[in-house]
Amino acid sequence: MTGKPHVMFVDDEPRILDGLRRMLRTERNRWDMSFAPGGAEALAAMQDRPCDVVVTDFRMPGMDGGDLLDRVRALYPGTARVILSGQTGEDNVLRVIALSHQFLSKPTSREQLVQTVDRLLEAQAASGDDSARRDAAMVQSLPSAPSILPELITVLDAEGSSAGSVAAVIEHDPAAAAKVLQLANSSASMVGRQISDVSQAVALLGPPTVRGLVLMHDVVRSLDPEGQLPARWIQELTEHSVRTSRLARMLAGGAPWENEAFTAGLLHEIGQLVLASSRADAYPAVLLVWEDAEAPALPLDAAEHAAFGTSHSEAGANLLQLWGLPATVVSAVAGHSTAPVGPKAHDPSSAVALAHRIVEADFGAVCEAPGHDDSLAGTDIAGAEQEVIERWRATHPR
Repeated sequence: MTGKPHVMFVDDEPRILDGLRRMLRTERNRWDMSFAPGGAEALAAMQDRPCDVVVTDFRMPGMDGGDLLDRVRALYPGTARVILSGQTGEDNVLRVIALSHQFLSKPTSREQLVQTVDRLLEAQAASGDDSARRDAAMVQSLPSAPSILPELITVLDAEGSSAGSVAAVIEHDPAAAAKVLQLANSSASMVGRQISDVSQAVALLGPPTVRGLVLMHDVVRSLDPEGQLPARWIQELTEHSVRTSRLARMLAGGAPWENEAFTAGLLHEIGQLVLASSRADAYPAVLLVWEDAEAPALPLDAAEHAAFGTSHSEAGANLLQLWGLPATVVSAVAGHSTAPVGPKAHDPSSAVALAHRIVEADFGAVCEAPGHDDSLAGTDIAGAEQEVIERWRATHPR
């Protein structure tokens, strides 16, 4: 992104566009803004000048907001997509949240709109070049382990199903957890709060909405069985993430950031799912080279950078920032393999970094250099943390 970012607002009502112009005039020094009276006009304008963020109404004559964002996603995958609408009925909610990165309800405050656009622009800036931006911006859903879909449908269909019982299943799958948290945080933006707890997210959305998303395969989709990725890869990655989340929560020890540590632990490897989705043709070869014992021992981030100019740590953090997750979770995901490990976990990042390394030491590498077993060498882990680790190991034998 060079120069001022370009933000486009689309609405068929002239008074709404005029109101946005007036409300956002103080942002003219930071953003270049354009205003289109409909979806067709927006696409025509983007042919001459693509935009970094498009903010559109949903119900419009001719091409509605959903159709517009569908076209934007296909033609301009690096563009962040926002629905700003007060007329999105329940029948359209699933379509809206599948197509947009964020959903804002009319009327929205100037502060909320500016914060949302700024967050999306920050995520794009952090993602580096255009290809890295597309990795995060084009992702609609991520692949899950094969077992999660039938388990989730079973619990959603069970009599007396609750947010807690649904969340208990989702917390065993990073892809489903990330999508549910995206949707909840998009809804939560209407009340100005961010959510990192999966149970709270399911309660906010409601099990019926989650069930609708599952049946649309927008929350959960299985890895393409005809793909070139090893069948064991996604299962091992999922198991590693679940173990890390449990240990990170234990290391938090009831601290106020315990939920953030748990969620960041569950999502810390999600960038591998992003690259497996956005670079499906090339990513399997990178994994195979990284796993090759005869190849130079490199961390996976380094192998990915050599191939793509970006890494799974960056891709995962970029996606979660686009999806509106709390900054503490995004930061922990970004630094899970590089953050220094101190004697004591004092925040989500340090808890996840330590938990990640312990789980890799006990169960095998998922992103450290293969055969590299001294990532904790020289680390003086505090006695309290060591006691927690031993308690965790007692319930997670190798």
